[in-house]
Amino acid sequence: MGARLRYLLGEVGVGLRRNLLMTVATVVTVTVSLALLGAGLLVQEQVNLTRGLFYTQVEVSIWLDDGITEEQRQSLEADLQDNSEVSEVIYESQEQAYENAQDLFEGQDEVLASVTPDLLPASFRVGLHQPENFRIVESQYEDYPGVSEVSDQREVLDRFFTVMDSVRLGAISVAALQLVAAAALISNTIRITAFARREQISIMKLVGAPNWYIRLPFILEGVVAGVLGALLAGGLLWLGMETLVTTLDAEVPFLPFIGPEALLYTVPWLLLIGGGLAALASYFSLRRFLAV
Repeated sequence: MGARLRYLLGEVGVGLRRNLLMTVATVVTVTVSLALLGAGLLVQEQVNLTRGLFYTQVEVSIWLDDGITEEQRQSLEADLQDNSEVSEVIYESQEQAYENAQDLFEGQDEVLASVTPDLLPASFRVGLHQPENFRIVESQYEDYPGVSEVSDQREVLDRFFTVMDSVRLGAISVAALQLVAAAALISNTIRITAFARREQISIMKLVGAPNWYIRLPFILEGVVAGVLGALLAGGLLWLGMETLVTTLDAEVPFLPFIGPEALLYTVPWLLLIGGGLAALASYFSLRRFLAV
């Protein structure tokens, strides 16, 4: 058993060194492909984390008509506080809305010059126990006396997350194309390696070596290249998280960001995909181009 293992490892080493440039090209292609795929998976984790937090904190805004009476406003506020779907009710008058706008657009004189207290309507900011029940609350208050509009912050969030999902799909799509190229490169490398050792293969067949034993060193060569590319891709992703994510976390403190545990979850998938793809590409390359 030890002799066979030494033979297999020796053959794998010889094959990788003999086609060093092809091996390097294969590893680089697999690295880029899996790095893009990993980035897409990490973006998905980030989107899920952010979506989960933001959607639990989403508020419904009930905008009031300028002509609403104090009695109507108090009646609406009482109804909101008694509503079983509502967790929090905050009233914002026109004056408070104007003060908030001044704080929000501080230093932007052109914007502030066009904003006056009478342009900003009073409103109720309403928190829900279950934000997904917005339509229920909207139907209850959209025709309420003194109410001009009921809006949900999720409409803005949905547009943001649509953009993020597009980025993720774009990265994964490019990664898929790169993986196809990597599989073709691995297949070509294995064919060249097998052709260079065709006399050795013929001798092994003559002495009765089983087909799996002949094929195994070539398959392992592909797997080594795939796994090495996956490890390098994991290293690039770790470097990206240590630089980009750490910087964003410091600059945008109100947003949650994924941590190292997301990378620990992603890298095993990259290893599985890199090694599995390489093994399949090598196996089918040998079946098609070699009578072994």
